[in-house]
Amino acid sequence: MKNKLKFIFLSTFGFIFFLMPFTIQGENKILISHIVSFVTGNFLEPFMMFTQAFAWFVLLMTALFIFYTSKNEKWNEIFKASPFNVLLRVAGSFLYLMVLNGWFEGTAIGNMILDPNTGGLMAGEGGLLTTLYITFFVGILALPLLTHFGIVEFLGVLLGPVMEKVFRVPGYSTVDAIASFVGDGTIGIVLTDQQYQRGYYNKREAYIIASSFSIVGIAFASAVAEELGFSSIFPIFYGSIALITVVLAFIMSRMPLKKFEPTYYGGIEPKKEEVPQGSSILAHAYKEALEQADSAKIFKVITEALKNILNIYVGFLPTIMAIGTLSLIIAEYTAFFDIISVPFLYFYQFIGYTKDVAASMAPASVAGFADMYLPALFISGSASEASRFFIGVLAFTQLVFMSETGMILVKTKIGMSFLDVVKLFLFRTLLSIPLLILITQILGALGILSF
Repeated sequence: MKNKLKFIFLSTFGFIFFLMPFTIQGENKILISHIVSFVTGNFLEPFMMFTQAFAWFVLLMTALFIFYTSKNEKWNEIFKASPFNVLLRVAGSFLYLMVLNGWFEGTAIGNMILDPNTGGLMAGEGGLLTTLYITFFVGILALPLLTHFGIVEFLGVLLGPVMEKVFRVPGYSTVDAIASFVGDGTIGIVLTDQQYQRGYYNKREAYIIASSFSIVGIAFASAVAEELGFSSIFPIFYGSIALITVVLAFIMSRMPLKKFEPTYYGGIEPKKEEVPQGSSILAHAYKEALEQADSAKIFKVITEALKNILNIYVGFLPTIMAIGTLSLIIAEYTAFFDIISVPFLYFYQFIGYTKDVAASMAPASVAGFADMYLPALFISGSASEASRFFIGVLAFTQLVFMSETGMILVKTKIGMSFLDVVKLFLFRTLLSIPLLILITQILGALGILSF
């Protein structure tokens, strides 16, 4: 009975927590987003003091562990890092403290970093890292509700044949995909990485899932749609994102992917979804779920989640701060994106957009690599609805942006390098564009979008 309750109630609460939107004080979003709003709305000052203290902690511990090796291997796993990662952690922590405290204000380099469109976009009261600190803490603490108490096994057995046939990945990946689409892409990537380390996916499957389904979630999509003037047709906007994502996942799953071989992490025995003879698929799915619920000890699960939070606070967030700030400075203060997007300028003119509209679309098509916000900022002033729709959807289907998901992909155990992330961004961009041309033409013909 205890295992049945753990499976049914904890898994159901996990789905409600991550995937079901609720209207609270007039805002309709998932619970984790409400918690972020509650903390930032009521405890922002003490929370910012905590993040500053933690940034100092990361700075000092990273410096200490350059010269010191602990007898406790767990501490070494958290604080020991390669020279490049040490540089990113130190730089990210310093930049975070610099932005929050206004260090070097009035100097040329200081003003460049403290600019609301660069470091100010990454840190501070409305900064990306403020949201990520809360999202990761709450999300990873609650993530075992989706991963450890049987729902993954239940859906994995039920949907295994469909997922394997269409996307060549196990049915377990259904939860990852839903968590990304309806919840948050970063949580989806972390979930996929954890499941890969637990033997649910091999390296190839983990790469396909992380690089195909981990798009930014519906909550942020609604904010971008409102910014671009598409709140009234949001189902079409997000439906286009979902359709292109599914098509690209179908294609990605059939790529050679020689670097990502079908091997399991650390020699872990893989989890299988085979249905024994004489058992129905539903009965076997339920049995697998109860066995997993029985094996999940709540204290151990919480301890593991807290360790994962510490790993992300020490390794992920300073890196995101460093790379994100640098990318935004390049976007804001150089013509880099204008220069590299010249081929897109001529292409957009060729398919019928005016020179002025194409000039806005071209840099927006590549600026998303730096940060998810940039394409919307680049294109929001365009008079062409079709161009705003095109770039708005493209920014999501590209999936990779270095201020967040790109660096998280690099930091996973799946084995993606920075070059792999660049290739993924270009691959998804080039495949998304012809699909978007078709979709915008159809919507234009139906009178939904104007060119």
